[in-house]
Amino acid sequence: MPLIRVELFDFRVDPETSEKLIAGLTDALCAATHEGLRDHTWVIVEGHDPRNWGLGGKPWPVDQMPPA
Repeated sequence: MPLIRVELFDFRVDPETSEKLIAGLTDALCAATHEGLRDHTWVIVEGHDPRNWGLGGKPWPVDQMPPA
């Protein structure tokens, strides 16, 4: 059972983006391995508040975030 997990800032996750990620990542996995894995591949798309992320040992500078 392949599992692909994607974690993004929550403001970047919407139903359309999730659908595209699920389809595209499943396609990429099957192209790289075996088409027979398609029906067994799980993709989890999670959005997280950027205030809970850190970089270089420090909290992410939310005021310097790129635009949505």
